[in-house]
Amino acid sequence: MIEVAPITPEAIDALLPRLRPVDRLELDCMMPDNQRAGLIGMAERARRARAAYIGGEIVGIFGVSAQGVLSSTGCPWMLATPLIERHDVKREFIAGSRVALGWLAQDFARLWNVVSVENRAAIRWLGWLGFEFGDVVDVNGQPFRYFWKEIDLVP
Repeated sequence: MIEVAPITPEAIDALLPRLRPVDRLELDCMMPDNQRAGLIGMAERARRARAAYIGGEIVGIFGVSAQGVLSSTGCPWMLATPLIERHDVKREFIAGSRVALGWLAQDFARLWNVVSVENRAAIRWLGWLGFEFGDVVDVNGQPFRYFWKEIDLVP
């Protein structure tokens, strides 16, 4: 069973050497310098963020950061280890994705970010979650695809 907990520096230390190659590519493009400190800061500034574990081993980290202090636009993000590709983990992850997306998006009217065009699994998953895709943009020499989702805010 996947368990979630706050992101700690120890979670980031466990994650960084185990990243899937496509997640390593995305991280290298988005945060080329001092990734440990950058991820710790990103997790601390996020409106919501968690680390996911199975059997005590890190599966990944995920969260959503506001575009600005009072912004209703959020940037969801996730980095994962190869454990996410294990059949039982993948099935549980997908089953809980819509609930997790609701938790992440609860006070945003719009979510957006970019994903590497090489991250085919993430692109399929984002499409399944209802995200739309736009132009390909260059991020430090690599092609990334813009994605977004309008969120129905219930008063």
